[in-house]
Amino acid sequence: MKDFPNFLESVILSFRKRSIFRRNPIDASNGALIMAIGILLISIHSRFQHIFIFTLDLALLIIWLYLFATFLKTALKGSFRRRYLTHPVQSFAVGTWIAGTSILCFLFFKQYPQYKTIIAVISILNGGLWIFYLFSCIRCYQVIFKSKYFEKVHGILLLSTVSTQSLVIVYGNLFDNYFAYILTKILINIGIFLYIINILFILKRYLTISWNVSDDWKNTNCIIHGAISITGVAAIMSESINFDSIVYIWFVAICLFIFIEGIEVWRMFARVKRYSIHHAIGHYHVSQWARNFTFGTFYVFTMNLDLTNTSFHNQSILYFTKNMIINAGLPVLIFLLVFESILFLKATLPFGEINGVYRSTIKKVFIRAR
Repeated sequence: MKDFPNFLESVILSFRKRSIFRRNPIDASNGALIMAIGILLISIHSRFQHIFIFTLDLALLIIWLYLFATFLKTALKGSFRRRYLTHPVQSFAVGTWIAGTSILCFLFFKQYPQYKTIIAVISILNGGLWIFYLFSCIRCYQVIFKSKYFEKVHGILLLSTVSTQSLVIVYGNLFDNYFAYILTKILINIGIFLYIINILFILKRYLTISWNVSDDWKNTNCIIHGAISITGVAAIMSESINFDSIVYIWFVAICLFIFIEGIEVWRMFARVKRYSIHHAIGHYHVSQWARNFTFGTFYVFTMNLDLTNTSFHNQSILYFTKNMIINAGLPVLIFLLVFESILFLKATLPFGEINGVYRSTIKKVFIRAR
C-alpha cells in the first residue's frame, strides 16, 4: 500500500505528458468530433431510451463547451489569427466549429425545444462567426490562386459549404417566418456556389499535379460527397428547393459516395501494402472524424428523403435503394464511431505507460515481500 501513492503519481504524470492534457493549442479540426457525434445522435435519438441519449447529449455538450472555452481563450489572448487563420488551406478547418455548433443546436432544439431561446441566440452568434469565416475563405481562395498553392488543396476546402448548409438546417427549423425562408434560400445557394468553387480547386489539384493515393489522398476528401449530402439535408429541412431537385441531389450524393469511398478502399489497400495495417488504419488523426460525419449526413439525407411527393414516386428501385441504405447505414455508423473512438482513446490515454508503471510497482512490491 505504501507504493500506491507513487503509482498514482506516476499515472497522473503519464496523463499529463500526453499532448491532449497539456496546454497546447487545440487543432482547429476538433470541431469535426462534434459534427460526427452530433449527426449520429440525430440519426439514432428516436431509437434508444431517453436516459441513454441524454447521457450522450450531455457528453457532447461538455466537449463543445471545452472546445468553445479553449477557442475563446485563444481569441482573448490575441493569438487566434496566428494559430488558426494563417495557413491558406488549414484555415478552412474553422468551418468545423460552425458546423459542429449548428449540428449541436439542431440536435438540442429537436430534443429540448423548451430551450429554444438559448439555442436561437447561440445559432445567431454562430451565424456571425460564419460571416467572419466567409471573408477568411475568400482571402484564402485568393492566396491559393495567386500563389499557385494547389498542391496543398484537398477536401477541407468544402467545409465552407458544410458550414453554410449547417446554418440553413438550423435556421430552417428554428425560425418559421418569411425572413428566415428568404435567408435560407440565399444561404443554400451560397453553399452550392462555394461547392462549385471548391470542386474546381480540388480538380485542379488532382488532375494537373502528380500524386499517389497512399500519401496524397487526404481523409477530408470524403467531404466531397458529404457536402452534397448536407446540401440535400438543408434543402429538405428548409423546404427551399423543390422536391424533384432534391432527388437529383440524392442521385449525385450516391454516385459521389460510391466513387470517393471506392478511392478510399483503394487507398487503404495501397497504404497496407506500402506500410503496415497498423500504420495504414491504426493511427488516430482528427481529420478521420470527417468520414463519420459524411457517412452520417448521407444517412440522415436518405432517411428524410420523401419520394412520394416527387415525380419519381412510382420508381420501386428508388424505394429499394433508400431502404437498403437506411437498414445497413445505422450499424455502419455505430461501427465507425466505435472504431474511431478506440483510435482516439488509444492516442489519448497512456495505456502503455500506465501498464509499465503498474508492472514496475508490482515488481517492487514483490521484491520487498521477499
